Parts: sequence; structure tokens; C-alpha cells
Amino acid sequence: MRLSGIVCFIFLSGFLTSVLLAANITGKWTGKSDEGSEWVFNFKSEGSKVTGTMLGAEGKEHPINEGKLEGDAISFSVDSEWQDQPIKLVVKGKVSGDEMQLRIDTDDGAWGTDIVVKRSST
Repeated sequence: MRLSGIVCFIFLSGFLTSVLLAANITGKWTGKSDEGSEWVFNFKSEGSKVTGTMLGAEGKEHPINEGKLEGDAISFSVDSEWQDQPIKLVVKGKVSGDEMQLRIDTDDGAWGTDIVVKRSST
């Protein structure tokens, strides 16, 4: 009984620490890729859950899915479009203050890019 209590305490401590240390990323974040494409994300974070939208190249907003923020690590996916074809983007990265370093890949691995987005003041 005592060992299970200790294990439960350690698990809860780790979980609460990751939730409490998760950055608040709520707001608009923008950046450009090396190819010059502009990326715009509107995030809402509540604890470790991330929701929001990504503005697609065609000007349409796409919902953020499966969004997680654990400490400074962020991950999410976006069902988007490229040349009128559906694609799924998988995003992983690191939050550091008002800047995020993101790796964006298609779910099939056919394309990917690294970008830096910054919190927008507008």
C-alpha cells in the first residue's frame, strides 16, 4: 500500500509540474519559412491543451488538432490543403518566451520545413 502511494505521488508530481510549467502561448504567432512563405497561428492554451487555427496559404483558417504543450515542448496537427488537395501537417517544436522553433512536416514525410514564429503584438 505504501509503495503504491509513493508511485502515485511521483506520477502526480510530474504531471502537475508539466502542467504548471507549460507556457501560456495564447495569441497570434507569425513567421516566415526559408522559402518566404508566411505562417500565421492563432493559439489558445489551457494548461497542457492547445487549440486554435492556422491560416493557410489560400487565406482559409484550419483548426489545430491534437494540440499539446508539455513544459516547453509543443505538438499539434493541422488538416490543411495544398493545390486543392487535402494534406495533414504534423508540427513539433519548442517554446522559448515569445518565440517558437517549429518543425512542420506532412504526415507522409514527403515535405517539411523548419520555421521560427514570434508572438505578434497585434
